[in-house]
Amino acid sequence: MSSKIHPMLETFLKIGCSDMKAASAAFAVYMDLAEVKAVWDLQYALCQELDLIYLTAKDNATDTEPSIYLPLPASHSISAEWLLKVQNTLPIRNKSVIMALKDTDSTLVYYNVTEGLSSPDTPEEVQKKKATEDSRKFMQTELWRKRKQLYESAKSASQHNDDKT
Repeated sequence: MSSKIHPMLETFLKIGCSDMKAASAAFAVYMDLAEVKAVWDLQYALCQELDLIYLTAKDNATDTEPSIYLPLPASHSISAEWLLKVQNTLPIRNKSVIMALKDTDSTLVYYNVTEGLSSPDTPEEVQKKKATEDSRKFMQTELWRKRKQLYESAKSASQHNDDKT
């Protein structure tokens, strides 16, 4: 009996990364970005020098530059030297990378790592981001809650248009 695994996980396992935990972390982050965060233009690549899979994605359709996500198991050893190597190895324009750490219980934590120091968001920026995220979550919830009604409405409209022709 053959076991079925998700096609993306199979791809990540076959892409050439020798670290199975890193491939598993990449899959978890890929699914989170695709299904939960609903990012745009999600891509993956293998960095052979680091032996890690990294992801690129845009937060919204109007972004010009994609963000770089580096999925790692939470047990991965991280040092300042290693972070410098990451920033110099990956194709990062602004020396910023988002580390996505996956714990054994599948918890994901995202850290934005930049070169040098950066100032935190202002309280107004934090409120604006939270309001945007709350609005997006509300819309997703409403669409999910009303999906059957929307499907029936679209089906009815389609049948109505077919009757006219």
